[in-house]
Amino acid sequence: MIERTKPDTRFDPNRLTALILISAVVFFVLIVRLARLQIVQSEIYLRQSQTNRVRVLEKPPLRGLMYDRDGRLLVDNYPSYTLMGVPRVVEQGAGTIDTLLAITGLARDEFDRRLHRIAGNRYTPVRLMRDVPFAMMAAIEERRARLPGVHFRVEVKRAYPNPVAPHTLGHIGELKEERAGEYPAFQAGDIVGLAGLEQVWNGALTGEKGYEYLEVDAQGRIIGPLPGMESKPARPGADLVLTLDLDLQLLAEQLLDTLAGAVVALEPATGELLALASKPDYPPETFAGALSEQEWEALQADTLDPLLHRAVQGTYPPGSTFKMAVLSAGLASGSIDTSWTVYCPGGYQLGRRFFRCWKREGHGRVNHRLSIESSCDVFYYLLGRQLGIDVLHQYASRYPFGRTTGIDLPHERPGLLPDRRYLDERYGPGGWTEGHLFNTAIGQGDVLATPLQLAMYAVTLANGGWWVQPHLVRAIREGGSERAPQRSLRRHETGFPPEVMEIVRRDMLAVTEGSRGTAHWLHDPRMQVAGKTGTSQNPQGPDHALFIAFAPYEQPRIAVAVVVEHGEHGSTSAAPIAYKLIRRRLGLDEETWQRYRWSVLREQAERRKQLEQEEQLQPEEPLE
Repeated sequence: MIERTKPDTRFDPNRLTALILISAVVFFVLIVRLARLQIVQSEIYLRQSQTNRVRVLEKPPLRGLMYDRDGRLLVDNYPSYTLMGVPRVVEQGAGTIDTLLAITGLARDEFDRRLHRIAGNRYTPVRLMRDVPFAMMAAIEERRARLPGVHFRVEVKRAYPNPVAPHTLGHIGELKEERAGEYPAFQAGDIVGLAGLEQVWNGALTGEKGYEYLEVDAQGRIIGPLPGMESKPARPGADLVLTLDLDLQLLAEQLLDTLAGAVVALEPATGELLALASKPDYPPETFAGALSEQEWEALQADTLDPLLHRAVQGTYPPGSTFKMAVLSAGLASGSIDTSWTVYCPGGYQLGRRFFRCWKREGHGRVNHRLSIESSCDVFYYLLGRQLGIDVLHQYASRYPFGRTTGIDLPHERPGLLPDRRYLDERYGPGGWTEGHLFNTAIGQGDVLATPLQLAMYAVTLANGGWWVQPHLVRAIREGGSERAPQRSLRRHETGFPPEVMEIVRRDMLAVTEGSRGTAHWLHDPRMQVAGKTGTSQNPQGPDHALFIAFAPYEQPRIAVAVVVEHGEHGSTSAAPIAYKLIRRRLGLDEETWQRYRWSVLREQAERRKQLEQEEQLQPEEPLE
C-alpha cells in the first residue's frame, strides 16, 4: 500500500516577502511610468496627439500694391490656386502619390523634393505646385476623398494693369533653400520678392501670415474648425506709392522700342526717379506664375540679355559726357583758368601714337566754352595731362562716379573711376602711360558708368554741385494712412565753387543753343536745355550713343541720361529721346515743336539753295 505525502502547508515568511517585494517593484515601475507619461511627458504626447488630429493652415496675406506718383495702379493682385500636401499623410495614403504624379506631371524626384523641402517636417502643409490650372484643379477635386492630406490654398498672383518697368518693379516667387539666408524672417517655400522693388521692399509688401486651426480624422480628412482654437486673420501688406510717372515711363519705353539701352529721368531737387527704362526687357507677367525650368533657361540664354537692368547694372564708357567733370576739376584745382586755350588741328601726337579728335579737320583755337559746345577732344587730352591722374580722380570722384548711388534696387553696379592704384594693379607700376590718361580725360578707356550714375551726374550739374540719394518709393500706404519711408535725405555736396559750376552749366547750354553746339539742331525756343552729347567706344561693334541734360536751365525740373547701344552718335540717337521726355515733363506740346522744326528746316533749305546759287555754301560740320 502506497503512502501519500501531505502537502506542506506551513507558512513560509521568505516566499511571502519575495512576493511582496516583486509586487512592490512592479507597482513602483508602473507608477513611475504613469507619472512620467502623465506629468513629465504629458506635453510631448499632447502635442503629438494634437499634431495627429490638428492641422494648422497658414493664411497668406494679401501682398501690397504699387502705384505711380499720381495714384495709377502699376502692380495688382488676383487669386491663384496652390496645391498643398501634408508630407506624413500624403506618404501614408494608398496611391496618393501615384495619383498626384499622374495628374500634375511632376517627376517623382521633384515631387519628393517639394514634399520634403522643410527638414524634419511631417505634418505642416507644404506647397506642391503653384498656379494650378483649372483643369488640373478639377481633376484633383474629383478625387479628393481618395487623396488624404491634399488641399488647395488661394494665394495671390501679381497682375500688371499698366505693364511697364519689369526690371524695376521686380517679381515674386517661391523662396529656394539656397537663398533662404537672404530672408531671415522667412523659410524655404514662402512667397517673397525675388527682384526689383519686390525684393528690396519685401518686408513692407508682405504683411503678416494668419493661421487657421482645423480638426482632422485618422485618415487626415478635415472635419472642421478645431473647437477652442481661434483663427488668426492675416494682416495685408502695405502699398507703395512710387516716384515713377507712368506717362514718362511709357514714353521712355516707347522711344527705346526695339533699341538696346536705358533711359533715366529724375527730379533734381528731390532725387525722385520719374522714369527708369531698360531695353530689351520682358513682359512683366513672365514671372507672375510658376516659371518652368525651360522658360528660365531660355531667358538666361537669350543673347540680347533681357534680364539685365541696363539702367543700374549696365556699364559704359561715358565718352564726352565726362568732359564737364574734367573741366570742373581743372578750374576748381587751379590747373587752368577761363583764359586757358589749346589749338586743335584734328588730333595730338603723343610719342608714336596720334590721338585723333572726333573732328578730323580740327576745331582751331579752343577755350573752355568751345571745348564743351563742340566737344573738342584735344582740349581734354591736354587738360588731362595738366591735371594728372591723382588730381583728376580726386575731383571727378566728387560726382557720383565709381560708387553706387544707393537707389532702392538690388545689384546696382558701382562703375569704375580709375586712380593710380587701379592703373598700377591692372597694368603694373610704370606699365601705363599718358595715353591711358588721355583716354580717361575724354571718358574712354577704363572709365565706366551706369546710366543711373550719368543721370545723377546731370542732377549734380543741374543743382549747381549737390545731389540727394535717388529713390523710387515716395510713400508707404498702410491702414488708411501714408508715411514717408525712412531714408537719408541729406545733400551730398561736391565742394566745387559756385562760380565753377556756373561756368560748366553755361558751357552745357551752348551745346544746344550755340551755333557750333553738337545738339544745336534740336534747339526748342520754348525751353532752355543744358546738355552734352557723347559717343562711347565699343570694341564689339558700332559705338554707343549717350546724352545727358537738364531743363529748364534756371530752375531744373528734370535731369535725363540716355544710352543707346550701337547708336553711334549721341546727337542723333540719344538726344532726341531726351528732348521728347523733357517736353513731356514740362508740358510742352510735341506737335507744336514739330511744326516749328519743319518751318525752320524749310527756311534753312531755302537759305542753302540761295547760297548754292551764290556758290557760297560751306561744308557742314559732321555731328559727334
